[in-house]
Amino acid sequence: MKNIFINEKIIGFNSPIFLIAEAGINHNGELSLAKKLIDIASEADVDAIKFQTFSAEKLILKITPKVQYQKENAGDQESFYEMVKKYELTKEDFKILSTYCNDKGIIFLSTPFDKTSVEWLEELNIPAYKVGSGDMNNFPLLKLICSKKKPILLSTGMATLEEVIESVNFLKSNNVEDIVIFQCTTNYPSNYEEINLNVIDTYKKEFPNNIIGFSDHSLGFEASIGAAAIGVKVIEKHFTINKEMDGPDHKASLNPRELKEWVKHIRNLEKALGDYKKFPSKNEQEIAKIARKSIVTLSDLKEGDTIKKEDIDIKRPGYGISPKYFSSLIGKTIKRNVPKNSILFWEDVE
Repeated sequence: MKNIFINEKIIGFNSPIFLIAEAGINHNGELSLAKKLIDIASEADVDAIKFQTFSAEKLILKITPKVQYQKENAGDQESFYEMVKKYELTKEDFKILSTYCNDKGIIFLSTPFDKTSVEWLEELNIPAYKVGSGDMNNFPLLKLICSKKKPILLSTGMATLEEVIESVNFLKSNNVEDIVIFQCTTNYPSNYEEINLNVIDTYKKEFPNNIIGFSDHSLGFEASIGAAAIGVKVIEKHFTINKEMDGPDHKASLNPRELKEWVKHIRNLEKALGDYKKFPSKNEQEIAKIARKSIVTLSDLKEGDTIKKEDIDIKRPGYGISPKYFSSLIGKTIKRNVPKNSILFWEDVE
């Protein structure tokens, strides 16, 4: 697996999981709220915050209907186009947000949905491009993004494995090797039954030279923790200022307190994962002296005595001769007097 660099951060097999707080459109089209989201993400100590860059006019026909979760989360009083139009930010807005992220020490990322958006982000020297699931087969847009020679974070919601392979091969054919492939379920929130974390193992086998990520649209922390446990190196999750705000994504997002908890749980899980070497911890080494057992005497043994089976037993503590040598001690000679109920040491026998 090749390491990927996003600014000063390393994404790779031996690196911490790269955590993205997905702001998306949860700023509701207001620059002040977008800056507040950056504040929240910075305080939660994530690696990056991600927005979405688009023009409603370039993104969607006015006749396009809302999907079911959008109707449930945001109502059906306005059209899909009208809803999306409200959440546009300007080129100048993104410039301000990028600078604000730099000031806050957090990486600025955004998902472009059209060619103009790519060019806006390129002018901001964005360090990597996120491709949303809806555009993973949009080869003209992918080709433009590839031309920028930046790492690509590819979401794969709504796709078959064959489509994912096709998209990854397209990126590679356009000279991009730094690809993070995200398992993703495009539903907000995603039901646990449709998250399918086992696809992560499928991706690891199918794309052994690429980093695998997880875009978590479920409620709670379980799916992210499960993905971390089976080896993803990038996780993104939506967050919001307040789940009760108007908009399609707020209800499926973490609030500020939950975002901090999400980061804490994943970082604790990383500590628990450790590495691939089996060895006793420093604490275990001390505990083993008590919890393990030693060979002990059941009778007084004098110098020159031959050890018989009935002369010895196995009891705690564990800093004498190991029980695994019990049989091999039978018949050995005692070198010095050893009282009953004493721990035997190798210096006591020939």
